[in-house]
Amino acid sequence: MRCSSLNNTHRSRSPVLKALSVALIMLAAATNLQAEVSVSTHISTIGPDIELGYKLSPAFGVRAGWQKFATDFDFKPEDENGVPGDELRYEGDLNLENGSLLADWYPYKNRFRLTAGVLLNNSGTRLKTNCQTNTGGAPLANSCEIGGASAPGSDIGELRIAIDFEARIAPYIGIGWAFQPNQQWYFNADLGIAYLGAADVDIQSSGSCNDTSACRAQLDDEERELEKDMESLELFPVAKLGIGYRF
Repeated sequence: MRCSSLNNTHRSRSPVLKALSVALIMLAAATNLQAEVSVSTHISTIGPDIELGYKLSPAFGVRAGWQKFATDFDFKPEDENGVPGDELRYEGDLNLENGSLLADWYPYKNRFRLTAGVLLNNSGTRLKTNCQTNTGGAPLANSCEIGGASAPGSDIGELRIAIDFEARIAPYIGIGWAFQPNQQWYFNADLGIAYLGAADVDIQSSGSCNDTSACRAQLDDEERELEKDMESLELFPVAKLGIGYRF
């Protein structure tokens, strides 16, 4: 299992920003050419974004975008040990930050398009949980479920969880459509799939679990359970609605 260190909770954003900077400079230079340049903003399943587009010809175009969004995130895994009420509840932040580099083909040379490209994925989730908090402030001797078995709260302490996805460059395919009521303003929609790869989960304990082989094995099992719970996100649906302006 490839696990990231919790001491490095935020991966470097420089690859995303560098790639987008190059793309945006190229698109900005295109404004001096006889071509259709556009700027748009969207709401989507991966958060709000801003996008710059360049229509190479009636049949082909390229787009570069940047999206950032953060929200609270919590969930409770399924009961695995048959003891109701001892499941840990994870709470934390979901941080979405992605760049996009997309190529569009307009097969009918109208507003319908087929799209392929990549998302420069720099998103991640940071969670924490505490056995004592989960049991309503009961003594730390109480146990909570980890990796399908119970462990004493005094061993667990506070758990810190980092969740990232393996595909930092995520392939994307989709379709899109635009409605243009006049020469400048337009509305558009995109629907597609991004391959994020498998989830990569790292759990660290503030208690003795990290130093006890049996308890550490339970933490490893919990990591695998969380990764299994997130298998449905490997192929992530991307839906976007936006408004734009053509120059």
